[in-house]
Amino acid sequence: MALRLSSALLAMTLFLGGCAMFAGPSPTAPAAPKAMPLTAENVAQVRDAVAKAKAAQPRPETADAYKAYARRVYVDSWTGQWSPAATTDTALALAKAGSDPARQYLTIMVYDIQLRSAMEGTSLAAEDWRAVYVGSGIMTDAAFTGYMAMNRAGKVIP
Repeated sequence: MALRLSSALLAMTLFLGGCAMFAGPSPTAPAAPKAMPLTAENVAQVRDAVAKAKAAQPRPETADAYKAYARRVYVDSWTGQWSPAATTDTALALAKAGSDPARQYLTIMVYDIQLRSAMEGTSLAAEDWRAVYVGSGIMTDAAFTGYMAMNRAGKVIP
């Protein structure tokens, strides 16, 4: 009787979950993208990479061209292991607290492309800027919404 009971328990264990014992490791969720530490050295590297990429790119003339330009110049030129959107989120928060490297990073990644479009006489609407910043990976949608709120209050215009 005890042998039957233990055999039945063993069979139930194998059928109800014992097979998972033979399965591979459970997949883990991908790690959240990391923000680049905002040090003077890292910001200088971003500045240099962006400057080199800008020199090699043709002048954008449409909103779609600005989005592609932003990705090539401001995102693909330096990202490596870092997430530009996560770094911009961090920089926005640190800049409010007075961090100079964060402000320099925002000057490179956010204000520079606005200045370029203004100097070239290209006017982009708020939704075009959303497409440029969020679509290229420079900002998250939440960061863009917060940035536009600060912009309307006159707090972030360079």
